[in-house]
Amino acid sequence: MTAPERAGGQLARKALVLVTDAYGGRGGIALYNRNLLQALCAYPGMEKVVAVPRKIYYALEAMPGNLDYRVGAAGTIGNYLWACLKLLLAERNFDLIVCGHLHLLPFARFLGFFYGCQVVPVIYGVEAWTPTSHASVNYFCRGVKKFASIRRLTARRFMEWAKIPGDDYFYLPNCIDGARYGVAPRSQELVSRYKLEGKTVIMTSGRLDSGKDLNKGFDEILEVLPELRLKIPGLMYLIMGDGEDRPRLEQKARALGVSDIVVFTGYVGEAEKAAHYRLADVFAMPGSHSCFDTYPYRFVFLEALACGVPVVGAKLEDPWEVNDPDSALIIQADPHDRQDIIRAILTALSLPKGEISPILNNYYCSGFVNAVSKMLDTILVTPNA
Repeated sequence: MTAPERAGGQLARKALVLVTDAYGGRGGIALYNRNLLQALCAYPGMEKVVAVPRKIYYALEAMPGNLDYRVGAAGTIGNYLWACLKLLLAERNFDLIVCGHLHLLPFARFLGFFYGCQVVPVIYGVEAWTPTSHASVNYFCRGVKKFASIRRLTARRFMEWAKIPGDDYFYLPNCIDGARYGVAPRSQELVSRYKLEGKTVIMTSGRLDSGKDLNKGFDEILEVLPELRLKIPGLMYLIMGDGEDRPRLEQKARALGVSDIVVFTGYVGEAEKAAHYRLADVFAMPGSHSCFDTYPYRFVFLEALACGVPVVGAKLEDPWEVNDPDSALIIQADPHDRQDIIRAILTALSLPKGEISPILNNYYCSGFVNAVSKMLDTILVTPNA
C-alpha cells in the first residue's frame, strides 16, 4: 500500500512497533524502547507510531503526541495476540514494523506479510547470542534481511548462528538525555538521609533480581569491602535499586561484617536519580555471572559518567570492544579477581571527580535520534540500499 502524502508533497509515514515493555516498563530494555519510540516519532513525516507492549509494570510516562500506545495488549499472551489481530481490522497500512524482541518476531513477520512492509528486529544482548528455545523464532531469524543492534558483539553472534550474510545491520547503542544529568554538588538532603557526610562512596545501581541476575556486581563489591575499608577511611557502599534479592544481599553484608557501611536506597525514581549518582565517588559494577552482559555502555554507566563519576566495569573480552576507543570511558577489572577489583576502584578514586569525557558525546539522545533517522531513510526512502 502506498503511504498518503501530507501538504507539501511529504509522505505521511506510519510505523508499528512490537515491544516487551517501554512506557510503564522496568529496566534497561524498557528505557531503550522508550528512546527508540521517541526517535521514531521524531522522524520527519512520521504521522503515527503504533506500539504494542507485552508488559506494563508502572504508571505511564509522558509520550510523544503521535504515539499510539496500545495498553490493552499488556498482560497475557492472549491479550497480546488479540491486540495484534485487532490491528488488522483497525489499521489499513504500515510502512515499517519494528520488532523489539526476537521472541515477538513470529507476530511481527505475520503482520509484515499482511501489510507488505519490511520487518526490522532490534537485538540487545545474550538473548540473541545463540539460537532461542523456540523453533519458530529461529526459523524467522534466518530470514532476517536487516536488523538493528545495540551492540556490535551481539550483531556478530546473531549473524553467525542465524546465517545472515554480509554485515548489513544498523548500530544503535544506548543513549541518555544529557539534560537530566551533569556535574553538581552533593545533595545535602540525600547526604543526611544516608549519613554520608565526609564519606567516600562506592555505588552500584540496578534491579536486585534473583536467579540469572545474581553476581551482576553487587556481590563482587560486597566481597571486597572487608579489605577495601582498611585502605579507604570513611568508606560507604551505596546500593541504588530494589528487588526480591535485597534480603539475601543484606544477609551477605552482615555475614561479611560490613553491614555498617552498606546502605540500600530502595527504588529511586527518575527525578532523584542524578542526585543519587552525584553522591558517589566511584560507580562500580564488575559483574561476574556467565550470563551477565559486560556491555561497556550500559545505561547506568553512561548516567554515572554524565554526572562526572568514574566507572569501574567488568573486563572486556570481545576484540572489537577491547579495541574500541570509546571503551576508555570505563576502568576495567577482572570480576573474578578481588585484587583486580580493588585495584580498579582505587584507580577510579585517584581520578578527579566532576569531569565528563568528550567521548560521552557519542551516547547522548541527539546522536541516537540521528542514527534512527538514517536507518529510516535507508529503509523507507532508499529501500534497496
